[in-house]
Amino acid sequence: MSTPLPPEAQQDAPLDGQVVVVPGGTGNVGEGIVRAFLRAGATVVVPGRNQERLDKLAELIGPEPGKRLVGIRAGYGTFAASTDLADRVVADHGRIDHVVPSIGGWWRGNALWQVDEDDWQQHFVDTTTAHLAVARAFVPRLDAAGSYTLIAGFAGRQAYPQAGIISMHAAAVLMMREALSADLRGRRRVNNLLLGPILNRSRPHGDPSWLTADQVGAAAVAVALAPSVRDESISLGTVAELDEQLARLHA
Repeated sequence: MSTPLPPEAQQDAPLDGQVVVVPGGTGNVGEGIVRAFLRAGATVVVPGRNQERLDKLAELIGPEPGKRLVGIRAGYGTFAASTDLADRVVADHGRIDHVVPSIGGWWRGNALWQVDEDDWQQHFVDTTTAHLAVARAFVPRLDAAGSYTLIAGFAGRQAYPQAGIISMHAAAVLMMREALSADLRGRRRVNNLLLGPILNRSRPHGDPSWLTADQVGAAAVAVALAPSVRDESISLGTVAELDEQLARLHA
């Protein structure tokens, strides 16, 4: 269920010496992103407040690539926490080359007029705030040749019944990418991957056309390695679309 990097990428470790930060890297999709960047030779920093989840990620990654996995106990859900995290990464590693926030997840509960305040706070306010907090902390600290790649779902473009909160959150993330691009005016590369359903450790079975978490990771690495790709929303609904995009990005 994984998509390997091209042979030349595996041999050359094209991201050797670079530092990648993956907020949300302990999650189902984040795991695949972390694994792909490690296999490309990067040092990958994964922040998390839950040590058990950080330990589980290290176990899933394994000892060899895990030598470059840096799990740190830290939050990123507020402006102050994200700023402290970014300063810590720079202090510890001297640079930040790529950031791939994989923040939030799927939720399906009630129609919008039935949503309670706890669900609204958790699935829209908290996750959307975390995305902005991470962006405002890390984008100014990115290496000049670095990249910032947001992860968002198709729900940001299409509403689904009883999942309105997620659609509103994903739409906000997509617009945040556009706003970042408008503000940066080409000074940094900012893109987003727009994803359909993903096969992962919590949902290992499904439509064979769906992407796996590792395939999402392969796409994120390809974007990081493609300096001409900027201000793009890259749609990855199926494996066929992934193959088409990887061919373009690797070219």
